[in-house]
Amino acid sequence: MDIYAETWRPASSTSNMSGTRSRRQSAREVAPAPPAISNNSQWRQAYVASDTGDTSGVHSTSLGLPDDSRFTTSLAMSEDQPLLAVGSGSHETNMFFVQSLDDQLDVKASFASKFPIYSLALHGNLLLAGTDRSTSVLYRVDRARLLGYTDAEEDGPLVRCVGTFKSKAARSVDVAAPGSHAPTRRVACVDFAGDSFLACVGGVVSVWDASHGQQQQPMRVERVSAQPLTRAVWSPHSGANLIAAAGVDGGAAIVDLRRRGRAVAWRVSTAACANDAAWSPLVPYWLATAGEDGAVRVWDLRYTATTPAMTVRHATSAGVPRRVAWSPTHVDLLSVGTSDRAWRLHSLHGSVVAECRAADDVGAVVAACAKGSTYYTLSACGDLFAHRLTPQALSHAAAKRSEGDSVLRMAETAVYARDIRAAANAVLSQPLGSDVATTRALCDLFAAKPRLAAVAAEWALPATVPRAGLTESVVESESTDLAAQRAMAADLKRLGYGLPPDFPLDAAAARHPAVLQALERLNTASLQSTLDELVTQSESTGEASGSSSWKTAADRAQQIIQCVTSDPTLLDARLLRAVVKLVLPHDCIAGLTLGLGICQAYLAHQRRDPPLVSCGDLDGLVHVLLFPTVFDADSANDQGAGMTTRTVGAPDAHTVRQRIRECLDACPDVVFEMVRLEISIQDAVLKGGEQAHVAEAIVQTMKDHARTVGQLLDSRPPAVQISGMYPTLTTISASAVRLYLNSLVPMRAYDEYLVNSQWWRVAPPAHGLDEGRVVGNDMGWPSSYPLARMINRQTATLVVPRFVRQLDVVRAAVAKEPLSLEPRLYRDTLVKIARINLLMRCDQALTFAAPPSADGTVKMVTTSIAETLLVEAFDEVGNAFLMLLEALARHASHRDAHKRAAAEALPLVESLVKLLEGQSTVGRGHVASVAKYLRKLEHYANS
Repeated sequence: MDIYAETWRPASSTSNMSGTRSRRQSAREVAPAPPAISNNSQWRQAYVASDTGDTSGVHSTSLGLPDDSRFTTSLAMSEDQPLLAVGSGSHETNMFFVQSLDDQLDVKASFASKFPIYSLALHGNLLLAGTDRSTSVLYRVDRARLLGYTDAEEDGPLVRCVGTFKSKAARSVDVAAPGSHAPTRRVACVDFAGDSFLACVGGVVSVWDASHGQQQQPMRVERVSAQPLTRAVWSPHSGANLIAAAGVDGGAAIVDLRRRGRAVAWRVSTAACANDAAWSPLVPYWLATAGEDGAVRVWDLRYTATTPAMTVRHATSAGVPRRVAWSPTHVDLLSVGTSDRAWRLHSLHGSVVAECRAADDVGAVVAACAKGSTYYTLSACGDLFAHRLTPQALSHAAAKRSEGDSVLRMAETAVYARDIRAAANAVLSQPLGSDVATTRALCDLFAAKPRLAAVAAEWALPATVPRAGLTESVVESESTDLAAQRAMAADLKRLGYGLPPDFPLDAAAARHPAVLQALERLNTASLQSTLDELVTQSESTGEASGSSSWKTAADRAQQIIQCVTSDPTLLDARLLRAVVKLVLPHDCIAGLTLGLGICQAYLAHQRRDPPLVSCGDLDGLVHVLLFPTVFDADSANDQGAGMTTRTVGAPDAHTVRQRIRECLDACPDVVFEMVRLEISIQDAVLKGGEQAHVAEAIVQTMKDHARTVGQLLDSRPPAVQISGMYPTLTTISASAVRLYLNSLVPMRAYDEYLVNSQWWRVAPPAHGLDEGRVVGNDMGWPSSYPLARMINRQTATLVVPRFVRQLDVVRAAVAKEPLSLEPRLYRDTLVKIARINLLMRCDQALTFAAPPSADGTVKMVTTSIAETLLVEAFDEVGNAFLMLLEALARHASHRDAHKRAAAEALPLVESLVKLLEGQSTVGRGHVASVAKYLRKLEHYANS
């Protein structure tokens, strides 16, 4: 059996049919009926005017549908196409398709379904129609042909039935029981949720799966009420899970299909019949119901309140609300169609934004929906209206925090009208100045709010559901009602100001460069004011109360780096130093990383032509990042034990930063590598572990850093006392130097310690050496830094005695039994002696007083090792090693004796060759002695 007759009429023939009521008023405004106010009732005029919406800012277009029965019942809107579907209770032509373009409505086709239509739903190419036989009919619509998007002529129908779904209906009776409504077989409402759809007959909601074609049984059947339902609609935020239902008994309920057993998860009752229910598309826990008593109630589903969180009522309207629809672009706008032919757009702030009343034909609004800034209403007499709002209508309803013609006021009006480009131009038209309140309001105005539905943890339905006949106590009820009203007011204040949740602000910025510039300007102004407050708060409250300040600053690290990368002149270098100084004591790695990002951004801008900034301006920031530097006073210094040769003075902060600035001017990339080194060393220390492993990690990090610095300095002439040959001269961080030298001690790398610390003992020369130019008035030589006292004292009291003791042990073993030592021990000892002999170029002995012994005597110790001791030790150990190699080579029982001897000699040969590279033999006797010994070793290595 065909559900519809093949009697569709094209738009051209429809508009010319005789007997139809085509009252198209394309692209012109429809004036509302003026209120009846007599000359003797002037006192009412102000009251009536306050409840009268704007009509000049609304462009209304009407279309009289060719429905001879004048019995239109339903309206459905396509989500992605300018297509409307209208249903009628007529037995003849009862299905109409209307195209909506700008301010024009055109009937594209009309059809005659076999049964009258009382509800419609449109989803993609699927159209669902509810009939008066408890049957829902599913159609497939060829929208491309219907809207004229294709020229191809096909023989198939534009609308084709693909399935029928029959819901279980109550038995028909002629007279209803007292207090009850007569049962009906009409499908009061249908709605899609993806491939699923619902159909409502009486008080029962049936859920079907449209993807399986025609079905005999629904997937789920829920009896929501004993009385007929007027509306059942899926939540647009939770897929096919939540259903809102309203009925003639005045009740509203939420059905959660995820629950087992009874699925009603929330319920509320009112005294008047509920004509409609609508979910907010922007706030997932707001539900609006239209009551027969003239009130539109807004419920907060997070509370089991007995009274609504907010009530919208028009004081001068004679009709009752029949249909309600939320604005898809504004949180606080609610569209209402009433029984007196009126459509009004209410603001939840308490005003009527716009209204329009049909000029003729008495008939209630039976459907209302919205897309963008256009609102559609359908009257029972076949009048279809499209109301398009202009910025003029919305300008009066915007929530404002300022008065007058200020930048904030203009931006608020433009943002509420969703004219983001105009709002951005208002921000760029005048400087923001130092008005922190205006800056914050503008930032709140342009703040992007996330989609609330994506954060399900922010809200949930109440755990308990009030049952029929059971109520809460008066105290509990009043408390819940008050909490719901306060929550509604707070949400309205937060979400109703500025942009709505999930607004595509990034797309607007991509389309309009002015929007991007305004956002960057606001972000910078907001960031600067926030950082100023954090620094001021930390300085005023002290360390104990500054925990929240440093966390906030650390959370803004990426934003700070992006701002400096975009334009380093927007944030003052002193402010950046104060912010990093605020973070460092609490999270060292986070503070150093933030400082390094700022330094890299400055370096990139300095390399531009012309440069925007100079890295020398970051002298204070680098001082904070690398504090204490080698230029600063050594707090751990023992003031009671001084060097006998000279006194080291501690410069003030100004002098220290002046020296850092000279380093930044000479080689900023090398200085910033020092910050990167600080991050790596601190990370190794914080990770912890065995002391030996931590020491090895620190030493390897310093060596890698020295190689990097050496590569950076190879391309430029030496300008400061920085050398890649010695790790202690590759950073100005006193902490890094200390940790490196202290890590060498447990590794017994005494030769490395002595070679690196020699420059901290040499007196400043009268002129610069090859290692670089001196910095500062005291020649800038490392020996003039306060850190030199600690290094030299540790060298004299700890390193030199241990190294001498190590040599004594080896020499004693060699003298007793030369062949008893492992070859590795010979090689290590010889390499250490050779390194000291060859690399200790400018050593100068400094004398210290060692700690008192048990008997109270004080012994003087020195930082140097006698050259004769080193020469004698090298000869003794070296000759013993040669004897060992000779013994290995002549071992009769070993077939590969020569190969074993070569394997033991080759590592030492490679180490000595590397040490001799670049060494001059002029005036250097120990160089010649090492070279002579190397030739002897090569005899065994080559064999």
